[in-house]
Amino acid sequence: MANHHPFFLIIFLTLLPLQSALAASAFNWRVANAYQETIKLKIDKGRGLIAAELQDSPANATAILIANYQDFLILMVQQHPGSFKKLINAQEKRLAQLSSLKEKSPWVGFSVAEIRLQLAISYLLADSKLAAAWEFRKAFLQYQANAKSYPSFIPNKKSYGVLLALVGSVPDNYKWLLNIIGMKGSVKAGMQHLQAAASQENPFQEEAVLLKLVLEQLIDQQQEQHVMSTINTLLKQNPDNLLYTFTAIHMLKKIKKSDAALQYYLKRPGGKDYLSFPYLHYMAADVYLAKGQFERSIQENQYFLTNHEGTNHLKAANFKLFQAYWLSNNQQMAGRYYSRISEVGKTLVDEDIYAARFVQEETQLQRELLLARLRSDGGYYREALADLNDFSLTKDTPHPVKLEYLYRKARIYHGLEDMAQAKKFYEFTINASGTSTLYFAPNAALQLGYIYLEENNKAKAKSCFQAAINYKDHAYKNSIDSKAKLALSSL
Repeated sequence: MANHHPFFLIIFLTLLPLQSALAASAFNWRVANAYQETIKLKIDKGRGLIAAELQDSPANATAILIANYQDFLILMVQQHPGSFKKLINAQEKRLAQLSSLKEKSPWVGFSVAEIRLQLAISYLLADSKLAAAWEFRKAFLQYQANAKSYPSFIPNKKSYGVLLALVGSVPDNYKWLLNIIGMKGSVKAGMQHLQAAASQENPFQEEAVLLKLVLEQLIDQQQEQHVMSTINTLLKQNPDNLLYTFTAIHMLKKIKKSDAALQYYLKRPGGKDYLSFPYLHYMAADVYLAKGQFERSIQENQYFLTNHEGTNHLKAANFKLFQAYWLSNNQQMAGRYYSRISEVGKTLVDEDIYAARFVQEETQLQRELLLARLRSDGGYYREALADLNDFSLTKDTPHPVKLEYLYRKARIYHGLEDMAQAKKFYEFTINASGTSTLYFAPNAALQLGYIYLEENNKAKAKSCFQAAINYKDHAYKNSIDSKAKLALSSL
């Protein structure tokens, strides 16, 4: 896949239909350069380029869109609560500006849809769920209308494909509501749109590649080589792209390739031109914690807490500092960060919910189990198994500890690709769970579903995914339900 060099984009634009070539809105060389700088998170450079374009062509919808990208990315990366209103208002003004254009062009409809989608995500981050839902609907319908009017317009297929897949993954008993409000989708159709956007040259091709990769990994978690190959290719072509580097680290952590994730973190592009991105340090702290490098993990999480302007992940970062100090036998500092968990942040994301419940339920740590969990989460399975083998269950072992022991064994054997043992211990976890509201049984059901899906046993896979959804009131319900629903919709 070729990189989006401005020279190529000039050639691409000359091949657009005559109507687009004559229209005011065009993804010209200056917009293309502004987009490239923006997506690298070199926001100030991107702003300068797009300001010049808007001065010359204030009605260029693509320039208005890239200006919105800049505000949207600042909001997503830095999450400063004080900036929400200002940046959301700026996005709404751009929508009004686009709506006033008389131009008939695929770029106008696409830009309206993209900004509506970015606005919806911004509202969601601001915990304005009703406003977010309304903007998601309007974005979906705008993509749909643009696709009908301009079916061969490739950029539209990127985000429309994602929304089709997500809407298509909604359980059947809720689809009637989406149908009433005009939102129909399917995972298959969504992935086909994304494939088109990812495989055909267009200004947003690399975005489509990454979005497609994220959805593929959610649907089928046994795609390690595909994930690594795609990431390596993309980062080789874009070594100075901080947003792509973040995505690479995130995806590699998801597939438990911690050493590879750490290498991208250590080689990440940096300097005054880039937007400050403290969350990268939070991710690195996880990797160092899994590796047993507790001092370095502490440094990274402390940097995150000092520099992060948002309210998400604060409880989780303090929880991980508590773990690192506890494992380092520094009980005084461990106690300090333990007390902060309930004092800071919100409970909107799963990791913060889990940290809050840990304190509320006065959960007691067990050293071998904690080490096994951290190492297993990092992909260090043999070390995790050795830790777990140092722990023995007895008749007096508390029920939550027994559940975690069984679950950790299952996850470790799964990581070691011993599927017979993995399935056995996942079943043990589910059977021993009873009425527990811990997340071990629901995630065991989810992972069993993935194993059966890989074995092409669709009936058992479907049963397991549905079982995962049926569990209530556990800390990771949002993420486990989302994964199970997406997997179910692919069957």
